[in-house]
Amino acid sequence: MTILLETLRRPEDFAALQRDGSSRAHPLLVVRSVRNGLERTRFAFSTGHRLGGAVVRNRVRRRLRAIVRGFGSRLVLGWDVLVVARPASVAATYQQLAAVLERLMRRSGVLRDEGDAR
Repeated sequence: MTILLETLRRPEDFAALQRDGSSRAHPLLVVRSVRNGLERTRFAFSTGHRLGGAVVRNRVRRRLRAIVRGFGSRLVLGWDVLVVARPASVAATYQQLAAVLERLMRRSGVLRDEGDAR
C-alpha cells in the first residue's frame, strides 16, 4: 500500500515546529517534531545547498520520502515532522538512512515499533 504524504507548507506550521518542537539528531539526519492536534501526520524535508547540487539534493529528498512512505501504518497520527538532511547523508546508503530515520522517529514518538498494534 502506497501512502500519500501530506507536506507542511504554511509558514505558521514551520514557526510552531521551531518554537515548540523537540529535535533528535544524528550525524546523518535531524528530526524535529511537534504535536499538531490533527488526525494526520504531516512532513517536510530539508535538503540544503551544503549537500550539493540539485540532483544530489533531490536524490536525498526522494530517498527520505520513500523511507517515510514505507513506515505506513506504523506512523502515529497527529504530528508535524521536519526531516533535515546533513551533508553526510549524501554518502549514506538507503539502508543506513532508513535505520537512522526509523530510530529518530521512534525516539520522537512519531513511529510505533513493528509489533505494536495500536
